[in-house]
Amino acid sequence: MARIFDVLMAAGTALLCVRMFAAGLHRRYRWFFLFLVFETVRSGVFISLSQASDAYQKFWVVTEPIEWLLYVSVVLEIFARVLADYRGLATVGRWALIAAVVVALAASALSLMAPSQFTTQSHLMRYYYVAERAVYFSLVAFLLSMLAFLTRYPITLSRNIVVHCMVFSVYFLCNTVSYLLLSMLGKGSAPMVTDVLSVVSLAAICTWLVMLNPAGEVRQLTVRQEWMPGREEALAGQLNNLNAALLRAARR
Repeated sequence: MARIFDVLMAAGTALLCVRMFAAGLHRRYRWFFLFLVFETVRSGVFISLSQASDAYQKFWVVTEPIEWLLYVSVVLEIFARVLADYRGLATVGRWALIAAVVVALAASALSLMAPSQFTTQSHLMRYYYVAERAVYFSLVAFLLSMLAFLTRYPITLSRNIVVHCMVFSVYFLCNTVSYLLLSMLGKGSAPMVTDVLSVVSLAAICTWLVMLNPAGEVRQLTVRQEWMPGREEALAGQLNNLNAALLRAARR
């Protein structure tokens, strides 16, 4: 089953790469495009290796931190697009995400004193699984905070950005919950959790294939619902004032 998922992942990410390049979206979403190229190559290498081999594990160990860095870069890219007109907020948010990842990694390191059942196989794998949970948790917290921010303020965004943000929020949330269940249920649940994560990844790829297109760059959406009619101007003023204050603070 895992080999089938690897094949589907490689095919899906490769197709999405071609779609984005043909549509010219690779220039607008550079980090996301690089992430897809990386995942295509990585899945292709996994297909050629036996899961029981040392080469498979060594390749996973080498490439997994690269995947984490690409995740952070993609989320920063999304955030920069969301707040393209608010440089002050974008700068603060960028540093906040980097700080959140660092703090999460440091805090999660304490859990090594009481490792989960799944991570007792080796010291190296313990470090990796703890780091993975920390990265996923900090990214999903950041993305959910971004979505909460968008539901409050009347910011107009392209449909592609809204879809991008929501898909990654669900993706990282599912990964965070899965790794939490893995540490609670033990290594016996690893095959089931791995299959669930593969299904989530494939669902995300299918959503991008359907929704991420040139038309999505033209169509504009506002995530905030009309639950406070007549407040748009006041909220926009608050946002502009906060952005201006952060820009002044950054220049000092």
